[in-house]
Amino acid sequence: MAEQTSALKVLPNLDVVVTGTLAPGDELLLSAYAEHNADRVWTVSAASLLAALDSGRDLTEFTAFLARQAENELPNSLETLIADVTRRAGQLTDLGHARVIECADAALAALIARDRVLRALCRPIGERHLAVPLDHELKFRAALRKLGYVLPGHSAG
Repeated sequence: MAEQTSALKVLPNLDVVVTGTLAPGDELLLSAYAEHNADRVWTVSAASLLAALDSGRDLTEFTAFLARQAENELPNSLETLIADVTRRAGQLTDLGHARVIECADAALAALIARDRVLRALCRPIGERHLAVPLDHELKFRAALRKLGYVLPGHSAG
C-alpha cells in the first residue's frame, strides 16, 4: 500500500484541494471541518469550523491533520481564521442547566442576590430574574425559606 503523504494543498482562499489519495477516514475528517464543494475540493469557513466545534471536535486535530497532509505551508489566511474561531469559541462557557426564578420586583431580586448565603447559590439575570443551577436548587430553597420567602410549585425533596 502506498504511503499517503502530501495528499492535499491548502489555498489562501481557504479551499483544500485533494491532490493525492486520501484514506476514507481522512475524507471524513476533512468533511467534519470543511464543506465538500466539488469532486476534490473542500472549503474551510468560520461556519464550518464553528459547526465542528459545536459537535465536540477540536481544531487542533484539524490543524495537525492539515499540517501532516498538505504539500504546502498552511496559508496565513487559514491560521488567522482558526485563531479567530478559537478566540470566539473561548468567549462562552456552558454553566449547565439552571432554574430561572422571576421575582415580583427588582428590590426582591437584589435582596436575594446579595444575601450572604443565597448569593453563592444564584446569579442575577436582568433586574427581576435569578438563575439557580439545578445542583444548588435544594440549598437555594432552604436558604430562601430562612430569608422568609418560598418558591411555590415544587417540593423541596
